[in-house]
Amino acid sequence: MSALAKLLFKQGKQVAGSDVVESANTRELSALGISVYIGHSANNLQHEPVHYLVINGAISDDNPELLYARQNGIKIIYRETLLAQIAHHYRQVIAIAGCHGKSSTTAMIGSIFQQAGREPTVHNGAQDNLQIGGKQWFITEACEFRKSFLKLKPQIAVITNVDADHLDCYKNLSKIKQYFKKFAAKSNIVIKNANDENSADLFGKQRTITFGIDYGDVHAKNIQRLVSGNYEFEIVLNPQIFGVFYQIPRFVTNVPGLHNVANALAAITCALVCKIDFDSSCRAIADYRGIARRFQHFARFVKTPVILDYAHHPREILTTIQTAKNLYSKYLMIFQPHTYTRTISLWDDFVKVLSTVPNLVLYKTFAARGKTIIGGRALDLSRQLKVKYLATPQALTEYLTQHAVEYDAIILCGAGDVVNGEFLRQSSFVTFD
Repeated sequence: MSALAKLLFKQGKQVAGSDVVESANTRELSALGISVYIGHSANNLQHEPVHYLVINGAISDDNPELLYARQNGIKIIYRETLLAQIAHHYRQVIAIAGCHGKSSTTAMIGSIFQQAGREPTVHNGAQDNLQIGGKQWFITEACEFRKSFLKLKPQIAVITNVDADHLDCYKNLSKIKQYFKKFAAKSNIVIKNANDENSADLFGKQRTITFGIDYGDVHAKNIQRLVSGNYEFEIVLNPQIFGVFYQIPRFVTNVPGLHNVANALAAITCALVCKIDFDSSCRAIADYRGIARRFQHFARFVKTPVILDYAHHPREILTTIQTAKNLYSKYLMIFQPHTYTRTISLWDDFVKVLSTVPNLVLYKTFAARGKTIIGGRALDLSRQLKVKYLATPQALTEYLTQHAVEYDAIILCGAGDVVNGEFLRQSSFVTFD
């Protein structure tokens, strides 16, 4: 939403908006000159003429601004509809979808295109979420929540993976796969993960190309993990698709975790399809330093590094755990569940994955669009796991003040307010990176 607000503002539109809490995003919008209101209220729409109200999937039917718009004849547009309308003005649209890794992959593809001089406009779901370029290339993250990605008609669809998620709006994994299949079928070219069995029957109108860690039309070989947790690897190409290359550079990631090798392979494959040279891809992947809240080194609590990580699904948390184990001998994870429905629908998976964390604290659930469900709270999960539960920013700050020195790293994990790190700004023990 904030990226779309910035994009419209840069185009000369009058833009205002509201959010539940102040954040880095709201401060950035305010600094640009966009009116930002903290808290949702009908009064926010009364200060100036409003022609359109843009809402996203987190807005409930009883939201006061939505009710006001309905009562006063203000046209209501969903975020995905606005995104599709904006994308329509670009000649080539690349949409990156998937249940995990799509933000990082979008950013990597944008970096490669920028390195190659293609001047892309890049719209991302992460905090550092907009890069304005020309009108040839529009590279956007495509969200599957409430089937919103079906509004897009990309020339190229990149699909990182398909998993059981958003089970509050999809009945089961089979339904999720069904709608990813529809999304893939809307595009001319599909680039999909050969290592992801749930992506097996996703095909584009013209052709489908695969990437993967182990195999695929573009896959890695001779993978080596570096001391930093980053990776070095070579790639193998299907000559029937790409022809024969006699000199292919060795790639090096500048972000930790094997999952980022998979993200890089997706980005490299997309670049190859778009006739971008290897040197541009190689330099961009080496220079890419990640995006906000993806294992981001954010601050130090006393002397212990604080890492923000957006992982909020069991599969993502497992990836975070694997990355942390490769880097730290003793770390503390503060996990904040995201929505009660996700916690309930994936309960067994959360218990299985989180039980492997040696030092775990659970923080109050970030409700987002949902109402409290007894049995799906962070408190309920903490009782099952027999770990400490904290319910306020003050309690979390006090706990970290007492225990931070015992660990090599503190990982704030989840998709809620804990991973914006705002509560840390109230502590005199914190220095920011």
